[in-house]
Order: sequence, then C-alpha cells, then structure tokens
Amino acid sequence: YLVERKHLQTHPLSVLSDSRLGIDGSYYLQLLIDSPSSREPLLAATGGLPLALTQRVESDLRVLEKFRIKPVFVFSGLTPNKRWKQNNYQEQTDACRDRNAAWSKYEQGQEEPASKLFEGRVTFAQWDLWRMVLRIFRHRNVEFMIAPYIAWAQ
Repeated sequence: YLVERKHLQTHPLSVLSDSRLGIDGSYYLQLLIDSPSSREPLLAATGGLPLALTQRVESDLRVLEKFRIKPVFVFSGLTPNKRWKQNNYQEQTDACRDRNAAWSKYEQGQEEPASKLFEGRVTFAQWDLWRMVLRIFRHRNVEFMIAPYIAWAQ
C-alpha cells in the first residue's frame, strides 16, 4: 500500500541527529539473523551464539552514537490469545537428523554438501539471542524495554 502510493521516502541518517529513535527489537534481530554480513553458515556445527552478531550490533550502535541518535529498543513480550507450546518436537528432530547427516558428509570429505546442510539448520530462536544483545545494551547504556505483550503497541 505504502509503496504503491509512493509514501515511502529515503533520507540520510543525519536527518535523525539529536533525536530518540524507537526500534522494534525483534524486527532488528531478525534482520541481523537474515543478513549475509552477520550470518554464520556453520553455526549449527559449532554451536553457541553467532559471534558476528555482536560485532554488527556494536557497529550499528556506534553509527547511531556518531549521529547523536538515542535508540530505544522495544521487544515483544507475550503473544496474547495464544497458548504456549512447549517446543516444536518435529522441528528439533528434523534439525538433529540434518546435523547428523551433515557430520556424516563432513567425515566422508564432502565439505560442500555438509556446509549446505549445516547452513540450513540453525535452530536458535530470537529468545536465545536476547541475553547477549541485552548485555550489550546494558554495557553501552542503551535504553530498551520488553513490552508486556506486543511491541508495536508501545
């Protein structure tokens, strides 16, 4: 709708200098996870949290600081009217099967197919990243809040 009616505009970041900027934390994290510059293809093999993500968050915060933009990250809380599911058993089973297949291919010297299998099965959720990202925010005195329910209402 906005694109069709040409309501979207692009401006340099300097336009927001000396201001506060509300940022949807979940959307921001999803962009970082999907971005080629911070994506780690072998994360399923190595385990843990993506190291490039920390560098990317720090870099973004430095850019905002350079323009004297004070970010306020808002993360979603509970999803209303939905029952909590313990965990998606089938998805985790599939991920384990793919990781086992990837390790088998790697042990047989088939690095390229193994890398593709590892890359396709990163099984961490945004919740897994929150502690790392919020630690960065606390360290740099970046304001953030976790909404009781959906972030956009804040």
